[in-house]
Amino acid sequence: MSYQIQLASVATPEADLDVFPFMNRLRQESGEQPPSPLLKRFHDKLTALFPDTPWSDCHFAGDAGRLTVDYRKQEVVPHVLYLAGELGLTVVDNQSGAVHRPATYQVVLEGPAPGVALGEAANRLAALMQKPVTEMLALLSGGRRKIVKKGVLRSQAHYYVVALKERAGCHATMALEHDRVVHPEPPPPSPPPARPAAAGKAAVVSGVSVAPVDVKSAMPPRLRRGPEPEPETNSLAGADPRLFMLADGLRLTVYATVLYLVTGYFFRDLAGWPKLLLALGVTVLAMAAVYRLAKGAGSNIVMRLLAMALIIIPLANILVLLLMIRRGKVTLRDNEIGAGWFGAAYDDMVRLRGGDSGLLPSTMIGLLAALGVAVLIGLGKQAAEKYIDAALGSHPQPCAIVGIWESSKLGPNGRVVMQDDGNFSVLPLQGQEDKVKQEQGEWAVRNRTFVWQVPLADKPWMKVEHIETFKLSLDGQTLTIFEPRSMGLFTEWRRAGAMKSQRCGFN
Repeated sequence: MSYQIQLASVATPEADLDVFPFMNRLRQESGEQPPSPLLKRFHDKLTALFPDTPWSDCHFAGDAGRLTVDYRKQEVVPHVLYLAGELGLTVVDNQSGAVHRPATYQVVLEGPAPGVALGEAANRLAALMQKPVTEMLALLSGGRRKIVKKGVLRSQAHYYVVALKERAGCHATMALEHDRVVHPEPPPPSPPPARPAAAGKAAVVSGVSVAPVDVKSAMPPRLRRGPEPEPETNSLAGADPRLFMLADGLRLTVYATVLYLVTGYFFRDLAGWPKLLLALGVTVLAMAAVYRLAKGAGSNIVMRLLAMALIIIPLANILVLLLMIRRGKVTLRDNEIGAGWFGAAYDDMVRLRGGDSGLLPSTMIGLLAALGVAVLIGLGKQAAEKYIDAALGSHPQPCAIVGIWESSKLGPNGRVVMQDDGNFSVLPLQGQEDKVKQEQGEWAVRNRTFVWQVPLADKPWMKVEHIETFKLSLDGQTLTIFEPRSMGLFTEWRRAGAMKSQRCGFN
C-alpha cells in the first residue's frame, strides 16, 4: 500500500483541521521553487539512510514537500518522523489525518554551575547577555528557576544549555513543552535489497537515468521516480494468493451489493422471465462473492456455506454483505493494505497477484454482471409494459381500474368509486361529511391517461375536462396519478375494496 506524507518547513496552524488547507496553499505558492535548506537536509539524510529510495512522487519545492512511500513503510515512516522532529519539520499523515509537529523545548536556568561561585557566574552571564550584574545576581540567587528560552527545537535547546555552562558558568536544563510528542530515534534500517544492475553503473527507471547507489546525488526541485526494479528472482516477492483472493473477493462483494440494491429498486416494476432470471443471477453473484471473500479471510467451510445460505433470506442478505465488506477491509488493513470504497487499490492487487497487471477477475465478473443486470431490467420493463397494456385493454373504462379506491388526497376520510359505466364518485365515509367534498363526474382512459369530465357547480350542464397521466402497478393494487401542472406532485391510489360489476364481475 502506498503511504502518503506531506512536510512543511514553516509553522503550521495550531488547529489540525486547518493544516490540510494550509498545506494546499503552501504547495501552490511554492510552485517550482528550489526546496528550502531544511527540506534539502531532510531529503539528503533520508536518502542516505535509504539509498534504494522506496518512495515515489517525491516533490520538494519551497517550504512544502510530499513523499509517497511504496514499500518498506514500517522502516521509512519512523525515520521520517524522527528526522522531521530533529530538523523542525511538520509531518502530515494523509492516511490517518494526524499532524506531527516538531517537539519544542524550554531552556530553564537553574543557577550557578557546580564549582562556580555566584559572583563569577553573574559576571559571566551579564557579559554574555549584556545585562547589569545586579540583575544577573538576582536571577541566579535564591534557588529560583527561570525560563530563558521558549519554543526551540531539541538541538537548539541543547546548544543553549551547553553555551550557558561553558560561557557563563551556569547550570541550565531542557524541559519539553506540553502537548508535543518526541519520536525516538529508530534503529538503523535494514540493508536495501540487492539490485540487478552492476555496481558503479547507472540504472534506468521508467526511462529516467538514476545515479548508482554509491554516488550521492543532489536533490532536484521536483523528483518523481518509482521504486527500482527487483531482481528477476524476487519479482514475486510481494505476491500473496490468499490476500489477493481476499482483496478480489472484497471488490466483487462491493459490486454484488451495488447490483443487489439496483435490482431491488427496479424489481417491483419488472415482469416475466427476466425478473426471475435477474433474481437468480444477483443471488448467485452475491453468494460467489461472499464465498470468495470468506475463503480469503480464512473462514472455515461451515462459515462460508452459512454466509452463502443467508444470502437467500431477505434483509439478512444485505446485512451479511455489509458485514463481509467490513470484515474484508479490516483484514486488509491488519495486513497493512489500504481499503477504500472498492477495497484495495489496483496497484496493491497487482502486487498481491504477483505482478500481473491484466484485468482483475472481480472487474471482469462485475462488468459482465452489470451488463446482464441492465439487459434484464430493460427486458423486464418491456414485459411489464406489455402486461399492463393487456390489463388495461382497449375499453375506455378498463376493468383493472373499476372498483373502490383510497386516495392520498382524501386520506382515511373518503373513497373514490370508479364505475364500469364511465361515472365516478368521490364519497365521504359516514361521519366524515365535513372533511370530504362529495363530487361526481365521468372518467375514461386514453393512451395511459385519465380523462376526467367534471360538471361546474354553478353550471352543471357544462363540464370541465382534465387530463392526467397515471401508472398502474403490476398487481393492480396501486395507481399513481401525476398532475400535469404540479411540479412533479402525484396522488397515490390504493384499492380499498371491490364492487359487483355487470361487465367486470366482482372487481
